[in-house]
Amino acid sequence: MRGYLPETFVNKMRYIVDTNLWIDVSRGTLSCTDLKGKSGINVVLAPPVIIELVRGVVKSAGEHFPRSRSLFRCMTQSQPEILELPKVFVSTILWNVSNRDSGVRPEHYEELMDLLIQARSFTDFLAETEKPGSVWKRIGEIDSIHEGVLEKELKSLERLAGASLAALPVNLARLYKRGGLLPNPEFFEEKFSAAIEFLRSSILQVRNGANPRKNDRGMYVDQQLFFYLADPEVAVVSQEDFSNQIKTSPQAARIISYEAFCHL
Repeated sequence: MRGYLPETFVNKMRYIVDTNLWIDVSRGTLSCTDLKGKSGINVVLAPPVIIELVRGVVKSAGEHFPRSRSLFRCMTQSQPEILELPKVFVSTILWNVSNRDSGVRPEHYEELMDLLIQARSFTDFLAETEKPGSVWKRIGEIDSIHEGVLEKELKSLERLAGASLAALPVNLARLYKRGGLLPNPEFFEEKFSAAIEFLRSSILQVRNGANPRKNDRGMYVDQQLFFYLADPEVAVVSQEDFSNQIKTSPQAARIISYEAFCHL
């Protein structure tokens, strides 16, 4: 894990806290104020983290539902900024135009968390998500839906393992064509250097026999968070040490440990 951010950056930054640290709050290992109680420290919420946490609530069939409500109350204190979906964020960086193919926007994630906070029970929460006009219908199937997405993405990683690593920025840029135009691969690699370096490292692991579909399914969410580092005022706070996977990207300095976060 990288060291501490320069003091001049601290108050300008927006901090994405990873899923595992929020889970520690839910379990009582950390308090809400440990993550949200720092004066002048701006914690923002990323959709992949929100979905992972809601998925956990649904997967457990609402076990410890009051504890889950307390977690989301903590997360939504002071109405934090909710970031765009990673795909929308990347498209906006590349083309300076947002592209919301899914129709799901940051305010919809706020609505989802509010539904959970206001629900009297897990059953009540599911019922509220199924009401007319809700964009969160089928939330009760979120675990199987998410697993389907993971299978697709991790299979793609296995296919990339057979391709040239040098061509990786080109292959990723092709996912963001607009009007038949391809983003400049060099610009893509410059802007998303941490995410690409992490992906390269993951590909090398697959070539060496790793099986992320079986042993490291959280890899996909980690990579999604690293795309946000294209914003120079965003940092990711994580318990995991990514220093072996991300060594050369200048964005690595903005992947900080919880210990470093505590010293801000």
